[in-house]
Amino acid sequence: MAEWSVWKALEQVRQKKRELDPLFARAGIAPELATIANRICLDLKRSPPTLPLLTGDKTRDAEAMGMYYEGYARQYEEAFYKAENLLRFTWVPEAAPIGALVSAEILRLRDQLKNEQGKTPDFTDLEALLFNYVRLDHPSLALPPDLLSNRRRELTDVAGYPLLVQHAHSEMQNDSVPPLLSEEFKTQLSEHLQRYLASPWLHCPLITQWYVTLALDAGLARKKHDALDDQLTASLLKRRWPSLSNWMPHFEFADQCWYIALSLLALVSLFMEWWWLAVPMVIWLHLSLGAHRRERKQIEDRRAFLLGQAQMLKRTRDRFGVGHISLEKLAFQLRHWDEKGEYFEPQLFDLLALHQHQE
Repeated sequence: MAEWSVWKALEQVRQKKRELDPLFARAGIAPELATIANRICLDLKRSPPTLPLLTGDKTRDAEAMGMYYEGYARQYEEAFYKAENLLRFTWVPEAAPIGALVSAEILRLRDQLKNEQGKTPDFTDLEALLFNYVRLDHPSLALPPDLLSNRRRELTDVAGYPLLVQHAHSEMQNDSVPPLLSEEFKTQLSEHLQRYLASPWLHCPLITQWYVTLALDAGLARKKHDALDDQLTASLLKRRWPSLSNWMPHFEFADQCWYIALSLLALVSLFMEWWWLAVPMVIWLHLSLGAHRRERKQIEDRRAFLLGQAQMLKRTRDRFGVGHISLEKLAFQLRHWDEKGEYFEPQLFDLLALHQHQE
């Protein structure tokens, strides 16, 4: 099996979904443009129409020659139209001045065909400009030597990051990406979101969907983890009954040791008939039992609430993945579910605003 790479994964997605074509083109990868330029040059080399036979009738001959000149110009007009259409394709932005030269040359050739009817123009300059445009080798085009390589690297590192995470988490022994629940991954995701937002040339609805889905997955994983973390939930309760675990949260058996000690003290007090100590201790233990039952019920209620939110978030994530929820509606729902900003990065909401008016 061929070794997996982010670049190969991006190319595979590009072959299936053409939304990535503009990104590859801005990075200087669009082989179809060279194919179109070759076809245009072949069209320009086609033989012109044959002169009509003149009958000696001035009216008929003038009409036949008029149709001949129209057909002559129309034959090259198709090639000009293809060349103009080539310039409309997304390409390296720095090549725009060469595109302007191509447009000016087409305009000159049209005027020549109009003024010199029936005479084949010289298309050498147009052909050269077309290839200069697609090959980025025009003498006046001074591209920085590392411009395209940096752009391709950015395409891999930023646009391909969600694919890297998806691949890494699908393999048990792959540690190229930190676990979803780790602080390291949270920081890494935030940095990549910021890099994506700061690179307008990479903005694409498909990649935005990848990042939003990844952020939803990370938020869903953290919410499920918090729902099952009883210690975290207990620490968020406002009025907790005094116990050793309140002051020593990292000691797993703090409460067990605390209440065993209190129970032994109460038994000793009863046997020794120290009523001044035994009665308060028994009352304290009885109240502690009720308080811990109440706290346990609050923790279970909180867990059920968080698990319910997690289930709704998963349904929302699945519906967003198949395009049943708009970015605007998703942003509203996430703000409602995460009012304190515990599970989703602020950059996510900036991301959701990128393409709202394009839907």
